Amino acid sequence: MNIDLLFTRSGAAGLIASSNWIKKVAGVLLDTQSGIVTIEYADTDFLELNIPIEAEYFPILDFNQSIHLGAVVNGHIAQAYQVPLVFADDPYRNQTLAPHQDENPLSAFSYFVKSCVAGQPVHREDLGNENTMGCILGDSSPSSLEFAPHLARRHAFEMKPQLDLSHLPTLGLGSGGGGGGAVRRTDDSKGKKK
Repeated sequence: MNIDLLFTRSGAAGLIASSNWIKKVAGVLLDTQSGIVTIEYADTDFLELNIPIEAEYFPILDFNQSIHLGAVVNGHIAQAYQVPLVFADDPYRNQTLAPHQDENPLSAFSYFVKSCVAGQPVHREDLGNENTMGCILGDSSPSSLEFAPHLARRHAFEMKPQLDLSHLPTLGLGSGGGGGGAVRRTDDSKGKKK
């Protein structure tokens, strides 16, 4: 898998892979001494990326308490979520920042990837192959990326407006709105039913 670190003009950061992450990522650790990023998986395994991040990006990353993580496969967004970003020399950094997780992670990722303006490679399967050093998006324009079918439906659910059904009449489900049968009246003078 090849991985790029990308940034938007406003400084949002993300790691975009050329294939799906095979394990759930729990967090990203940046060692500012070496510039090396380590991907920490939920099962306590890890992947150390093999291209150091340029020091000029450290101040931008410092404003990100979480980082977008995704995969773009065959010109489609195939994975998208967010994980915490931790600095090795400041392990308590995230405790001083307010926790932030987007309520709509797919929408946030879509906005992020379509707004990318800068970045660098951070991992290549074959470091000796100069042909793989370009952006993993290849000829795909970030603004034209769409979700793969399995994520498109989830994204549509994120985008749908929340429905307010409180103004609708009840349907007789135990709340007094229903009824049935004929009404019988009694004649007061004779006490007989009609």
